[in-house]
Amino acid sequence: MTDKDTTLPGYVALKDWMVKDQPVILQPATSYVFPLTSSDITEIRTLEAKFDQEQNCAGLAGPQIGLAKRVIVFAAPDDAKLKKWRPSLTQCMPKTIWINPSYEGVGHEMQEEFEGCFSVEAVGAPVPRFQTIRYKACDIDGQEIIGTAVGFLARVIQHEIDHTNGILFVDRADPDKVLPIQVYRERHAQELAEKKAKEQIDE
Repeated sequence: MTDKDTTLPGYVALKDWMVKDQPVILQPATSYVFPLTSSDITEIRTLEAKFDQEQNCAGLAGPQIGLAKRVIVFAAPDDAKLKKWRPSLTQCMPKTIWINPSYEGVGHEMQEEFEGCFSVEAVGAPVPRFQTIRYKACDIDGQEIIGTAVGFLARVIQHEIDHTNGILFVDRADPDKVLPIQVYRERHAQELAEKKAKEQIDE
């Protein structure tokens, strides 16, 4: 989708990541009760529509659009361009909606990768997260979903579930490493170019 639906809610965001002035994204969200009501379904479909209109979006959580509910929508597609930027994308998942999700780390291995977020304007940072997680959630019909995720998929799931717990990526990052997002994009592009050049030399 190229034209954004202006009837959808806007993002709730910190304009200054050090000024915590948006309660809905800073407090734990409320769980849904099954069976879902028609109002619940409308809320969830609104979040899905907001996700669908973004071209470069790994996931969204209810609180990011002012919905203080435990719902997330995300995807880790089998996409060559994305894999170029995210080498840890080894496990893929199509667009998925989870209700009342939770996760726990498996083992102690952590991986640090860059993250940005619609809820924290203009900055990004490397964020340490579990390399492997176990997750639990429900689908829109109330059926339980359990499984294990690794790499970038695990990162996306952790990031979005954190939102439902009032945790932002900057809360997990080293404050000294939080910089303007454009700076990180330029650095990452340079790192990829250097890696490609080295691989060509080694061939």
